[in-house]
Amino acid sequence: MKKRTILLLILLVIATTANVSAQFYKAKKVAITEVVDKSGEVADGTKVYIRSALTDAITNSEGYEGYMNINFNKFDMNFDVTGNISSSTRNYLKKQLLDYILISEITPLDKKTVLLSARIVNTSTGKIVASSSVRTYASIDCLNSACCNLTIELVGSI
Repeated sequence: MKKRTILLLILLVIATTANVSAQFYKAKKVAITEVVDKSGEVADGTKVYIRSALTDAITNSEGYEGYMNINFNKFDMNFDVTGNISSSTRNYLKKQLLDYILISEITPLDKKTVLLSARIVNTSTGKIVASSSVRTYASIDCLNSACCNLTIELVGSI
């Protein structure tokens, strides 16, 4: 009888602890921006694919939520049509919506390889909290793997 009671108490403590910690747990919200290509040589489809792969990798990482369709210019234009809210208040509110922004860039190195780099910026401080890059072949399979590896490195830092 004592063993049953102790076992029930242990199960009750585990269930209560899991429920309480879930209430205080907040996933980190990460906006994934469009991929920057300063060379102008990378196809739009490739940039869209990279952004989608980064979004998938962030979203599938435990404790993170990925957001792709954040348009801060549209947010600014539609947020206050009366003009009664200051730009500093608007910036504060934007920072409250998201915790981090992932900025990625692709640079062609030659006809077959690219350098894929990414930074995660804290929206409240503007500080780069993680940065990494990877050299990879420009094929879809290699880019997908590179995006996953890049994301693992980045989210491990925040």
